[in-house]
Amino acid sequence: MHSIWLYTNCRYIRTEPAADHSTIGEGAYGVVYRGLDTWKNEGVALKKIRFEGEEDGVPATALREITTLTHLRHPNVVELKDFILEPGKLYLVFELIDMDLKKLIEMSEQPFNIALI
Repeated sequence: MHSIWLYTNCRYIRTEPAADHSTIGEGAYGVVYRGLDTWKNEGVALKKIRFEGEEDGVPATALREITTLTHLRHPNVVELKDFILEPGKLYLVFELIDMDLKKLIEMSEQPFNIALI
């Protein structure tokens, strides 16, 4: 296992080396890796926020995401468990889920039942 940062005795670590299949997803604002909360021995998703080209520090999109998810608790919304800010780096720690909405839609062979929506 590879530690991705030193934070409170390496609480969160990647569960697979970066060269392997630890990447869960990638978007405009960051890369999401599979990880482990070593204190609770449970899987987590580690989102590394991109800072390239940011003159004002933490991107506003990341601040909005943290603020919204910190106050939001709903069974259909992924839980933000923690966030770690280091010089030039920001990591968001999420609960690990089997699939996101995009993957669910892509796997569906039929339109969703209106009652489900």
